[in-house]
Amino acid sequence: MAPRELSIHHHHLSAGRHLYPALVFAQFLHSFEDYVARFHERFPLFSLAPEFFVSLHLAMFLLLAAMIPSVAHGRLWALRLAKFWAVVQILAGVGHLMIGVIEWGYYPGLWTAPLLLIFGAALGRSLRAPVPATELAGD
Repeated sequence: MAPRELSIHHHHLSAGRHLYPALVFAQFLHSFEDYVARFHERFPLFSLAPEFFVSLHLAMFLLLAAMIPSVAHGRLWALRLAKFWAVVQILAGVGHLMIGVIEWGYYPGLWTAPLLLIFGAALGRSLRAPVPATELAGD
């Protein structure tokens, strides 16, 4: 019997399509918390003007939201970007939580960081690439 490739299971892709809007909404909540708590003034690497911070996050949100239909339709380019975005959100969630632990107190974005981590991990897992497998002839 000839080897064949196993593709991603349909329910995994379906879950990913439904998780992406949730991650976009979690990012929106996170950006709102960051702004209200003045993350743009406390970030250790650089300080941003509030207007630039809001504009940057609004543009990012609009781009991510505009991708929702393409992710839902299973467009390969959109699924790849969604997977990349899931990794970015996992890192952002972990980063905010780590800073909160280091400071042993509240740091802007701390309350919504678990949402980024949970939805990012769930989306990343659901969109992971299929593992090629071979089907061996049975005896």
